[in-house]
Amino acid sequence: MPAASRHSKQALSAPADAAALIIAGGRGTRFWPESRLDRPKPLFSLDGKTPLLAATVARMMPLIPRERVFVLASAEQAPLFRPVLNKLLPRQNLIVEPAARGTAVAIAYGSAVIGRRLSSETVVAVMPADHHVSPVADFQRTIWDAIALAAKHASLVVIGIRPTRPETGYGYLKIGRPVEVPGPRAREPLATASGISGRSHIGRGQMDIARFPRSHKRLSGGAQLSCPGEAGKHAAETGQHPVISRVDEWVRKGVSAFKLDGFVEKPAAGAALRMVKSGNYLWNAGMFVMSVGTLASELAQHAAPLAMAMNSFPAMRPAELERKYRALNFDAFDRVVAEKSRHVLGVYGRFTWHDVGSWEGLWEALRGDSSNVFTGNILEIGAHGVLARASDHLMVLLGVKDIVAIETGDVILIADRRQSQDVRKVIDELKRRRADRYL
Repeated sequence: MPAASRHSKQALSAPADAAALIIAGGRGTRFWPESRLDRPKPLFSLDGKTPLLAATVARMMPLIPRERVFVLASAEQAPLFRPVLNKLLPRQNLIVEPAARGTAVAIAYGSAVIGRRLSSETVVAVMPADHHVSPVADFQRTIWDAIALAAKHASLVVIGIRPTRPETGYGYLKIGRPVEVPGPRAREPLATASGISGRSHIGRGQMDIARFPRSHKRLSGGAQLSCPGEAGKHAAETGQHPVISRVDEWVRKGVSAFKLDGFVEKPAAGAALRMVKSGNYLWNAGMFVMSVGTLASELAQHAAPLAMAMNSFPAMRPAELERKYRALNFDAFDRVVAEKSRHVLGVYGRFTWHDVGSWEGLWEALRGDSSNVFTGNILEIGAHGVLARASDHLMVLLGVKDIVAIETGDVILIADRRQSQDVRKVIDELKRRRADRYL
């Protein structure tokens, strides 16, 4: 049996010195009223059943055993996450930071704790708790490759997602030369790994290069995962074919990694369009893989005070840790470390990905063949372009178009779907009115 086929039929397991660090935090204000102060975004559920945090933890296994999967949360939010995590992980694997201080500090602290418990050579896969990823097998193949690269090259490894449109809300990765992934796992052509001939795994769905079909799969709760999302719709309507990334050809030959030539932070529309058309850029999925020792070395070069703090964190008593931790003031990990490092490699993410950033984004991700996305007890007649979620009541939608309708028991939100990111204004107004029970 060919090596590729043999490995594709077995569950992957990462090297024994690998671990996962899942960063759980943030208010998730763009998902109000489902996300509240006592229900932050990692507890949000796409299907009304499984929280994003639980799904993120579950998809790390069995690639990384549960004993080596860690979740980091602030002291304020950790008690909210513990009931979910108690069913999934050892209790001590919830790492509590004294206060939220951004991703650079969080990754440094979480990695320091993991390094003390395991080893400074432990390779840590860091990722947000609140992204949607599918299918799990392709995600795990990508993380396996990233772990192997990070271990061999002592590098910081990022995950790139093939862009489906000129998105201005994401960061981009500039593709450099191809890099071979080390290790015994045979390289699999993309069509073999996915089981779909002639298709590429891309963000927000799979795109058939020839026909742009709208295939979809049904999620529990009645929601659907869209394929290929807005990019395919635009291509079908305009007759424009999607740009093929340089990595697509490499992956078909069994190479899925590359030297990173640079980061681009949330470009203007014109620049985003040029980058997507060039085929030389991928979306930055916000996932990082590196050893504890590599992180310490990078921090020493680019953020010496944080490197010193990382070295001293494990030995601090709680009162000292809280005092010194709150005094730390650093930007996001991308800007503090990744964008300055000269030792960054990338892996092509061969899975569907969505950052689940707004109600509009959720509608795009789940709508499939239908123009509507419903969760809960919904009756619709002549509705179009609607995202609706009901909890305790029957929701009736009659002839409405392009809206978001959310019912949570104590709040009903009705909004123009295309302006749903402005829900933050509602929160500001509720604060002004001191209506704290709705926050």
